[in-house]
Amino acid sequence: MKCTKERETGMKAKKLRRAFALCCMVILVLMITGCDPAAGATVYEIIYPSGYTISYDNFDKKIPVEGTNCYLQWKKAEDYEKTHDYDLQILDESDSLLYEYFDIGQDAVRGVWQEEQRIWICGELWTSPHRDYLEGWLKESNLFLIDLEGGEILFQGKTGENEFYITSNGTRCYFYTPGKEERERLFGLMKIPPKNAEIYYRDTANWTEKHTAYTFDYVVEPDIDTSDGVETRIKFYISEDRIKLAWTSYEPVGNGEWEYMEKMTYEIPITEE
Repeated sequence: MKCTKERETGMKAKKLRRAFALCCMVILVLMITGCDPAAGATVYEIIYPSGYTISYDNFDKKIPVEGTNCYLQWKKAEDYEKTHDYDLQILDESDSLLYEYFDIGQDAVRGVWQEEQRIWICGELWTSPHRDYLEGWLKESNLFLIDLEGGEILFQGKTGENEFYITSNGTRCYFYTPGKEERERLFGLMKIPPKNAEIYYRDTANWTEKHTAYTFDYVVEPDIDTSDGVETRIKFYISEDRIKLAWTSYEPVGNGEWEYMEKMTYEIPITEE
């Protein structure tokens, strides 16, 4: 009986060593191949009327507020190591500090001029491992309407997962949200139908209510050929009265050159009735 127990113990130990070795091999392969769980995700890019562009490959710490001479800047809060909070700063054109707001910032911020010395600011929390502006990795956003004359926060609103802020018009803030594929519940007994991607707005008068501005004819992406591309990117071109959305694919165009080729475009008016 003793030999049998020792044999069983040895076999268990051997299995544990094999399992440990297998785990180490998997980790090593992932490290070597540079496995990125965000790889293949659609990239978002915002293009403002001034030509300034924001996407994951924009590394500016100072972000211009579109339509003004001001800049946004973030810095880690004093208790960042404990809270992971950021402070939000507004600078003038000479880099002098105009206003500072503690514990309400993010390291992904952008802003647009509204009217009467008011600006909209959006701070975003992205959870992708290495970069921001990847579809499906937006955790939440905070929107602030700020009076530049005195620095007062006139309005503050929060949005949830994958509600991507595009721009504002009057009291309306416009968002893009990707669609959802058909899902199953109760072991397939109940099916939740797919939901197409859309652009909608929230109004400061009733922030919790969504108003659909445009429903797209696709759930995940339009019926386009991106087989030659290495990256699919949605470009949001902002103007005063409309949003142009262009699905693009980064593809070779000859002579060793690569460009973002437009595959499908949509134009959505955003003027108030």
